[in-house]
Amino acid sequence: MTDAELEADWPDLGIVVRELRATNRAELADHLIDKVLYASTSGEIYNGVGATLYEHRAVRKTLSIEGSAAWDRVIDRIERIYGGINLGHWLARQWRRLRRTK
Repeated sequence: MTDAELEADWPDLGIVVRELRATNRAELADHLIDKVLYASTSGEIYNGVGATLYEHRAVRKTLSIEGSAAWDRVIDRIERIYGGINLGHWLARQWRRLRRTK
């Protein structure tokens, strides 16, 4: 799967991958693509991507506003799919969004 194919199928994750490559984090970008490419089910994809983004959550701060927002939307989508919400993470994302709009 190429970066362009990923961005066509899952635009927000594609933005994150593109930003990771632009900030010399190609290994992490490849790892995310592998989580999508080599999973057998959608649950495995969402678990793998979500776990990877959570593990590397400090990297999010190094991305552009667009990349950071895309990262948040990917996490939001995963949390919606699993029917739960981590209130602390949700509140933190809302705060960051509010700060970006000022």
